[in-house]
Amino acid sequence: MTNQNDVVLEALSLAVAARVPVLLWGPPGAGKSSAVEDMCRSIDATYEVVIASIREPSDFSGLPVITDNGVEFAPPRWAKRLCDAGSGVLFLDEISTAPPAVQAALLRVVLERVVGDLTLPDELAIVAAANPPDQAADGWDLSAPLANRFCHLDWHVDPMTVATGLVAGFPTPFIPTLPKEWENQIPIAAGLVGGFLSVRQSLAIQPPIERALAGRAWPSPRT
Repeated sequence: MTNQNDVVLEALSLAVAARVPVLLWGPPGAGKSSAVEDMCRSIDATYEVVIASIREPSDFSGLPVITDNGVEFAPPRWAKRLCDAGSGVLFLDEISTAPPAVQAALLRVVLERVVGDLTLPDELAIVAAANPPDQAADGWDLSAPLANRFCHLDWHVDPMTVATGLVAGFPTPFIPTLPKEWENQIPIAAGLVGGFLSVRQSLAIQPPIERALAGRAWPSPRT
């Protein structure tokens, strides 16, 4: 029987390869962070773990510094390390419990890959992890604008997989790669989505009305 998380890992790795920001939802202690770290090691990717819930807005928007050229917004060291590496994975953990001001500062980081006055490499992938609101530590729900910038995946806990892993060891995840010239398929996919929206026009943009759904995926022209 195929483990549900094998499918999730495949989707996660493909999103990373395509540089699509992706968000893993799952209960605390389910192994989301370990799975992301194992994935990064298996593809030999540089990765930086940033706990969003304990950061300040300036950690993402930059710290104002007065220079001879005026005020500049200095990026943190983790951003400089990723920029120096030229590629890698930025892992934003506990993102759903980050304060509203921090979530606002993350908007540009996730969408434009800009931290302060520093532009992160195009080859950088962004992965985030969050716990459902009813299982998260005290804090704030994920805002709808920030949620709309991610591809959302649900991480599952399979008891038999855990039992087998404890006895025989957890296997190294298989990470598929994108085929060559995969970007040539984007116009075809866009055409299919366009055809669907011509029939289901109400789904062109549908911001969540219920607060409980604000932090989950919702359709918009951006997505």
